[in-house]
Amino acid sequence: MPAQTTQNDTSWWDRLIAGLSRKDVPPPPPPRPPGVDQTAWTRNVERVRISPDITVHDVGLSVFGETRSLSDISESNELIDAARENAAHVILNGIALRGSKHPSVHPPIEPSGETLRNPTERAAYESSMRAAREAYLSGTDPTRGAIYLLLPVTPDRSDRKFPNGTAPLRTQSGPYRNSFPNKDVPSNRAWINTYGPEGEP
Repeated sequence: MPAQTTQNDTSWWDRLIAGLSRKDVPPPPPPRPPGVDQTAWTRNVERVRISPDITVHDVGLSVFGETRSLSDISESNELIDAARENAAHVILNGIALRGSKHPSVHPPIEPSGETLRNPTERAAYESSMRAAREAYLSGTDPTRGAIYLLLPVTPDRSDRKFPNGTAPLRTQSGPYRNSFPNKDVPSNRAWINTYGPEGEP
């Protein structure tokens, strides 16, 4: 004769259902690591001295001075950001070759606050600074040691004569819209070419 059950007994079936329906609470997620202060990081990279009198920030200023009037168009073979990085490599290569003497590019002049309030100028400035940082940190030089930078108004790919000899074309980026034609770049379209060193194939 089966044992007598009491009112407080729970059947095997009830216990099974209760076990299946019980949800275990997952442990709380681990805390997220603190975010990287990107502004502080960029400042630190830009303060690095390439030579006693030239910083990564100075390289960015020279890139900005050379390319601030240029912008992408549909025919551009690569983005102006990439071409600016090529320009930064040229400056870095020139510094490595000449020591503390700044290469013959636009001097590193900080733009005024009024200039940087212009969205187009601000975008060109930030792109130039990013190009300098990326070129400095990069382990690869797409210009293969180029030391000359020119902004021709035609897509001529000929080697160029410089005071120390003839230098081969290394990279050609463009064409780009030039919003400020002048005596050095007398056209509303321009390319960014890198050359050198002299005497190398």
